[in-house]
Amino acid sequence: MKKRLIKQAPRPVQLIFAILITVMLAIALAGCGKSANVPDTDTAETTAAAASAAESLDAPVTLRFAWWGSDARHEATLKAIEKYTELHPNVTIEGEYQGYDGYQQKLMTQIVGKTEPDLMQLDYIWYPDLAEQSDIFVNMGENDKIDLSAYSKSVLQDYCSIDGKVISLPMGTNGFGIMINKAFFDKHNIPLDTVWTWETLIEEGRRVHEANPTDYLFALESGTSTGGIGPFVMGAYLYSKTGSYWANEADNTINASREELTEAFTMVRDLYESGAAQPLGEASLFTGQMEQNPKWLNAEMGFTIDWSSTVGKYKGAIGEENFAVGMPPFAEGGNNQKISIKPSMVLAVSSRSKNVEVAADFANWMMTDPEAAKILGTQRSVPTSQVAFDTLNDAGMIDKDVAAICEFTNANPAEPSPLIQGNTEISDIVKNICEQVIFGELTPEAAADKFLNDVQAKMNTLK
Repeated sequence: MKKRLIKQAPRPVQLIFAILITVMLAIALAGCGKSANVPDTDTAETTAAAASAAESLDAPVTLRFAWWGSDARHEATLKAIEKYTELHPNVTIEGEYQGYDGYQQKLMTQIVGKTEPDLMQLDYIWYPDLAEQSDIFVNMGENDKIDLSAYSKSVLQDYCSIDGKVISLPMGTNGFGIMINKAFFDKHNIPLDTVWTWETLIEEGRRVHEANPTDYLFALESGTSTGGIGPFVMGAYLYSKTGSYWANEADNTINASREELTEAFTMVRDLYESGAAQPLGEASLFTGQMEQNPKWLNAEMGFTIDWSSTVGKYKGAIGEENFAVGMPPFAEGGNNQKISIKPSMVLAVSSRSKNVEVAADFANWMMTDPEAAKILGTQRSVPTSQVAFDTLNDAGMIDKDVAAICEFTNANPAEPSPLIQGNTEISDIVKNICEQVIFGELTPEAAADKFLNDVQAKMNTLK
């Protein structure tokens, strides 16, 4: 549910706050026959005054800030906004927030329509879809309101940049793991420290479901470009089994062979046919909100796979005493047990904002101010900003389960995944093929052929 936090800004005492470019264009158009390229003294003085006003952080300002997340994240972010506007009474920040489902599509529509918010929470894996619009994002490396020294240079380079331009700030370090319902594990005598392979998950899940047909060891929605059955199951299996991602970003080709793809789709089919996984049609009713699945709430579901930034919502739904985390499943006999890691999300500022400097100031405050860090906690996972991390660590405020996931992830981190695997159109193709396998519409062999044909055809159009 979207809400807005609106504070009444004080009446202006000087010039109405305006963008320098707008003022310059207005002056040029109203030049009374004078050359637009050679302003006279009065024009130069007016431009200088406008620049001074535009750079002021004291004029009345209204910003829009869009993000996705759970209720707990919404509440923490709104409290941070409230604190910033207390410190800057001239600033009003309108929160535009929702669950993950549909967020990307809405934001892309706004960007194309030039109605995007001033501040935007993004996922770095959307960059291929945003590359052509990269100029709409403020270059953080050239804005004096932003302190990039708080972040690792490699993180900024690998996850926050397009064509060498830093377009965003990393909000948290996201580890990959499983969210465990302890009451379910206790009921079925499953050790919490079990290290799962996809094969043992299917075997144990079959046993559990046969013993109690209402219970499922595993549940996951059909998903999106950044989650669900495509990247979290089929893609994760291939990476663990073969030691490399299925996409080669250097030349937009498919690394995985027909045999490897067939094996991956066979595992996907068996996961659901065995009863180890909740039927996909049921689980997908809770896309982006798996913590609200009645199976999770009633201890009829053992675990799901997700990022460390989501720990709070799963734990909050069933209580800390019923919650635990663990490492994600690996492929039996696979080539690696590396675990995915990435920024939980990134924060960008629109270069088309009428208040770029204030938006950048808020972004920097949100990511690096100790008071902001304490308000936000680990709702976006462990902060990537060193200042924020040190603040929470010193105060003992880092969630132990979030820390546990980040600890085993950092011990054996995977390489950054090829961005092309997260392309929206390619992700939809992969998701649809997985669904067809699960619903018995394609054999694993036919799915492998369709993957090689359809995915490669789409990759060819992206070259």
